[in-house]
Amino acid sequence: MIINNVNSSANYYSNVAATRYANSIGYVRGVQKNDAFTPSREAQSFSDLLNKLKSTSEVREDKVSEIQQKISSGQYFVSAQDIAASLLTNRF
Repeated sequence: MIINNVNSSANYYSNVAATRYANSIGYVRGVQKNDAFTPSREAQSFSDLLNKLKSTSEVREDKVSEIQQKISSGQYFVSAQDIAASLLTNRF
């Protein structure tokens, strides 16, 4: 038995299946459903909080000015052990 045009038959059936699938997407018992997203109250409050955090500065200006004053007056001191511990903590 010789079968010719196998590819065309396979293409026909794949096109029919794709068309049926495309026509059935979004329909349930004849009613079209649209995609919708409604965030929960928790998600909305988290989003609001996140936006507030993004709008605030990452630099605490009061701390920076305090340390700058201590450095310029010679009152700022950090022990070598604290520096070494910080280096090891951040490294590992």
